[in-house]
Amino acid sequence: MQFQFTTLLGMGDLVTNLGLSVLGRRAATVKRIGMPALALVAAALLPACSELPGTGPKSDAVHGNATAGLRSNAALPYALVDISADTIGFLSQPNLITFQGVFPDKRPKPQQVVGVGDVLNISIFEAAPGGLFTPPTAAGARPGNFVDLPAQAVDQKGAIYVPYAGEIPAAARTLPEIQQAIVARLRNRAIEPQVVVSLNQQHSSVVSVLGDVNTPGVLALNSVGERLLALIARAGGPKFEAIESYVTLQRDGRRVKVLLSRVVHDPRENIFIRPNDVIFITRESPTFTALGALNQNVFGFNSEIPFDVESLTLAQAIGKAGGLNDQQSDPAEVYVYRYEDRPFLEKLGVDTKRFSYDRIPTIYHLNLRDPGGMLLAAGFQMRTKDVMYVANARVVDYYKLLTLISNTANTTSATANAVTNVNTAVKTRW
Repeated sequence: MQFQFTTLLGMGDLVTNLGLSVLGRRAATVKRIGMPALALVAAALLPACSELPGTGPKSDAVHGNATAGLRSNAALPYALVDISADTIGFLSQPNLITFQGVFPDKRPKPQQVVGVGDVLNISIFEAAPGGLFTPPTAAGARPGNFVDLPAQAVDQKGAIYVPYAGEIPAAARTLPEIQQAIVARLRNRAIEPQVVVSLNQQHSSVVSVLGDVNTPGVLALNSVGERLLALIARAGGPKFEAIESYVTLQRDGRRVKVLLSRVVHDPRENIFIRPNDVIFITRESPTFTALGALNQNVFGFNSEIPFDVESLTLAQAIGKAGGLNDQQSDPAEVYVYRYEDRPFLEKLGVDTKRFSYDRIPTIYHLNLRDPGGMLLAAGFQMRTKDVMYVANARVVDYYKLLTLISNTANTTSATANAVTNVNTAVKTRW
């Protein structure tokens, strides 16, 4: 460190001497070519500055022509967390929202009940002919001692109508419960009645499957109960790869969004679907943004890079970005920017009382000069929309300053030579 610090001081002296030398040469140039000639050159160059190439208006024009605005110098508050042996245990676990965590329904299947709008088939059997529903003929003279009623739709009151039994409450009841209710009403009127109720059309126990599926629509749930992937398959399956598709499940006013590949690979996420659930499939490939001193950015452009896998570590992200630029980067200054939930930061030990919102801006810092830094990078889990930034080494600023001084000196010298040549040509002519 002592050698590095002395070296930097020496470079600072060199920069100072170069700057003074340039100023001295500028003064000599002004004296040699004369102020009137230099002013003439400057006046000729100033109008051309507005014609230089650019991608849009200058900042002065934007600020000066604004009708109204809101300006602020306040810094955004954020939490800074070192990726270290103390925190990697939390940061190596994907902080993912899961279906099983938000909808912890452990039933093997939902119990199907009848709802308003469902249409039921009702068959009534009697033990002997000549009963309430069968004619007085000998057994075997007809197909059986039963009668099929016209299909009955559950009305807005939640009831169906059965002759000689009246209105039977049906909504929110299972099929066996409806059968028992009809038998109870007919027991004293029919001959040992038995009733079979089946579902003709289902309109209450339905699920909407929308978005990037091949055949979106409203699907009726099977009586045995169906899981999430089965409903997606019945809707024709996703249009895109599972790694590029998110599943949003809406139930009872709550919404949960999970990557489809996670549902495929983790059977616990393939939960049972309930009536009136809404399943929405969207294409959204997980990506991160790579900025700073990376080899992929050596030509001056920054990149948004897809994960291409279900989970991605920081080490893999650095590799996807081409690795650190050996001529520019500071391995001790690797950062990941994201928004974290308040409870997660509290588990890390961060004091979150000074933050007003539950989504807290957070910067993670990794020192790759540490011998264990690569191991920490291999454990840190990236998330979609993360921003990875690698800072320049401090010596790069000195290189930039030296380049600026050199370019300024060359420009000044070229201008002086041009003016001298003009003066010489004028004197020679006269």
